[in-house]
Amino acid sequence: MRKCVSIDGTWLKGKYNGVLLVASAQDGNYHQYPLAWEIVDDESTSSWSWFLMNLLEVVPDSTDLVIISDRHQGIINVVSSVYKNAHHGHCVWHLSQNLKTRCKKKGATEMFLQIEKIYKQNEFDVAYSDFRKRYPEAAQFLDERDTLDRWTRAYCPNTRYNILTTNGVESINARLLEERKLPIISLLDSLQRLTSSWFVRYRNASVAANNNLTPTIEGILRNRFTDAQGMQVFELGRLEFDVRSGRHSAIVDLKSKRCTCRVFDIDRFPCAHAIAASWLANIDLYQLCSEYYSTMTWCMAYLETVYPVPEESEWPPNINFPVVLPPCLQKKVGRKKQNRIPSIGEFSKR
Repeated sequence: MRKCVSIDGTWLKGKYNGVLLVASAQDGNYHQYPLAWEIVDDESTSSWSWFLMNLLEVVPDSTDLVIISDRHQGIINVVSSVYKNAHHGHCVWHLSQNLKTRCKKKGATEMFLQIEKIYKQNEFDVAYSDFRKRYPEAAQFLDERDTLDRWTRAYCPNTRYNILTTNGVESINARLLEERKLPIISLLDSLQRLTSSWFVRYRNASVAANNNLTPTIEGILRNRFTDAQGMQVFELGRLEFDVRSGRHSAIVDLKSKRCTCRVFDIDRFPCAHAIAASWLANIDLYQLCSEYYSTMTWCMAYLETVYPVPEESEWPPNINFPVVLPPCLQKKVGRKKQNRIPSIGEFSKR
């Protein structure tokens, strides 16, 4: 997987409540790839610490790793202490919803969600200056709430790729609407079956793929290929090119796989400028793409089998079973909600 991990939590609906914490990456075809599931009492600092310490055994800390989450204070405190070398980025969707409550002017949230996607720092600076003039309250809120390296793609010191939100993890949580009502053991069994079914589906899809790259990346490259057809290319040096399109120009270095537009640098597969330069250099386009997007890597991601827990009679001997106590429940204030039974009159209307 690309070294960008999203983490989030969702409330359970069973007798003991609790929270399901999820860590997810993204495969080369932009599908969500669950890395870890854990059940805790609540989203406290101790719970997130326990979760991330276990995740550390699966996803080791490194300077090129990015952790994406919302701005929950418990997560912010723990990520910096457990993943000391990784960069902690924040979900721009959660930030935009906070911004919406702070700034009521029409268009502020929409413009914010556009400028956070910009690749180049100088282009971002111009757009953010315009944003500041139009929506000074919103800009002040962002300045006080977060730093640019946490929410912008342009100023992120590591590579966030296309992962700017935790929506991928939240889509997994949305898939678990019914499962979240189950008792814990049944919930864990459901998570195993769900993960196993995803692995089977994408394993079969990757084996059936005929191209060198995943279908999603092939589609993006086709669109960029069309954009590259009208560009002028001038050779500057060995594998360096000046690529121009109208008033815009970019310097492409095919050897280091970089472009001044920064799309090539961040996405890790060629931008339109690099595609145009590769024609003149007579270089295979697939050689310029990261291995993360190859069909082979996509296939390898799903080679393992996620087995269910065997029956108790098949467990190995001498297992030390810790005493697990149920969580301390706090009785909710107010009248208990019940499903009302429809009256005979309502049945007759149906």
